[in-house]
Amino acid sequence: MKSFDKLLEVSDRLLAQDGCPWDREQTFKSLRPYLLEEAHEALEAIDEDQDEMIIEELGDLLYIIIFYAKLGAIQERFTIEEVLETVREKMVRRHPHIFGDVKVKKVEEVIYHWERIKKLEKSSRKSPLEGIPKSLGIVSRAQKVLRKMISEDFELPFMKKQLTEEELGEQLLSLVYQAEASGIDSEQVMRKALKNYENNFVDNYNI
Repeated sequence: MKSFDKLLEVSDRLLAQDGCPWDREQTFKSLRPYLLEEAHEALEAIDEDQDEMIIEELGDLLYIIIFYAKLGAIQERFTIEEVLETVREKMVRRHPHIFGDVKVKKVEEVIYHWERIKKLEKSSRKSPLEGIPKSLGIVSRAQKVLRKMISEDFELPFMKKQLTEEELGEQLLSLVYQAEASGIDSEQVMRKALKNYENNFVDNYNI
């Protein structure tokens, strides 16, 4: 696409020998806060459901990804072509019902094959929980961890109950309020509780 090529040209110019001093000083680690910030801003724009905001924030997020790829090329670690080809191959591989001869009728079957193929790709992992980013917000991380545990039929002591978004939101806020009233850091105790379940899961998974 011409627009994408033009954006690559902009990034090349900024990172050239006579380019922007700030851009040329950046590293993988120094860009990390901007990657997180742009991702959160994109999520906020999506929540606001305003097209102009979404366009702008997705563009900012895309540029950070390009920035990383360009740094990879400068350091002779990898190229943007490798990034694009890797994700293209992954999407083809994980959609055998589109690009292969697998037949599916329901979304659940699509998810099953995605997870099955992913498990084969990550066969060196010692546990299904490996690969879940520790930098995720605790609620998002807990949901991903518990989803993995459920998929492995790991027994959890929680009561299963269908709630509306409003009901769940109220309950979560109530728990945070109780933590505040008790002088407890709600995020810290949730991370601690989740870690205990993770350790128990891993210990039993490796038996």
